[in-house]
Amino acid sequence: MKKPFLIPNWRRVALRSHSMWAAYLGLAALVLPELLFSVLGYDVGSPRLWWLVGLVLVASGLVGRVKNQGIGDRQ
Repeated sequence: MKKPFLIPNWRRVALRSHSMWAAYLGLAALVLPELLFSVLGYDVGSPRLWWLVGLVLVASGLVGRVKNQGIGDRQ
């Protein structure tokens, strides 16, 4: 039998899991400085700061992937 592509509670996971929010914010930390530079013509904040924010978010997402977040406990 073919397995479904998405997990049964994907909406709840997408809205409530730590690892997903870390991914959302990590993506924003990568894209936002580029968008701001395109609009304003100068860097808003240090590139090292944005890199550090991204690194912390990736590390947080890795921990969130294995931490019991109580999302899959009930459907």
